[in-house]
Amino acid sequence: MHMRLKTLGAAVAASLVLTAGAVAPARPAQASIVNWFEVIITAVSTLAANSGGGGNDAQLEAAKQQIIHAVESSKQEILAHIDAIAAADVEACTQSAVTKFAQIDSMPGSLLGPFVNGAVDCAHLSSSYFNTVQSLPAADNIGKLMGVIYAIAMTGFAKYGLSTRSLLGNLITGYEAVAVKMKPTRCGMQDALQDNEVRPRPGDPMYWIVWCEAYNGDLANTTYNTIFPASPTEADFDAVRLQAGRNTSYATAVHALPALRAA
Repeated sequence: MHMRLKTLGAAVAASLVLTAGAVAPARPAQASIVNWFEVIITAVSTLAANSGGGGNDAQLEAAKQQIIHAVESSKQEILAHIDAIAAADVEACTQSAVTKFAQIDSMPGSLLGPFVNGAVDCAHLSSSYFNTVQSLPAADNIGKLMGVIYAIAMTGFAKYGLSTRSLLGNLITGYEAVAVKMKPTRCGMQDALQDNEVRPRPGDPMYWIVWCEAYNGDLANTTYNTIFPASPTEADFDAVRLQAGRNTSYATAVHALPALRAA
């Protein structure tokens, strides 16, 4: 279990003192990312449930159109993330897929086949790159785009009448990797009232400040009241990690996985 901290970094401690019991002031969650991401995850789940024959064609078509609209309406934001990708091959294939995706319904067979194959290869390439890259900012860009890349590939499979289950499984595996690599690890806790030099006694009230900082500098904290020797749990830390990682792909993955696993 996490040990009580005797001291905190000056910047972190000052922020926590000023904001005890609330999320520390930092950049709010990026609403536009959240909006298209939620649409895509819902539509991807519908694709998985209805593709491959025997599904509901109307729901399949609606899901496809939702994905197309979500990608198109946020294309500039998506392309900005693509421009930040360090790997040239991943950047090129992702940019090609996103740029051409809106024309998927009007593509002749001679173009549709290569487009779909390219999108599927790009999805696999993005997962592979994420697993090998060491830079957290570079990994974060891929993590934020992973759902879009797989959604495009799954839409292509569904248009051919093919099952998207294998791609869904790969997306789940990819997001599981994101949730591990991008998880905020700079976390700690501090008793807000007790003198750290005095050992608390059983039955003493404890007011813990639990804090985490994501790799990008976003900070979150909250307070938990316990009776010693009880202390904040790992689940308590996870809730604060999610707030700290609200502008990273960690939050994207954590929010997506339950819906994708249930699809």
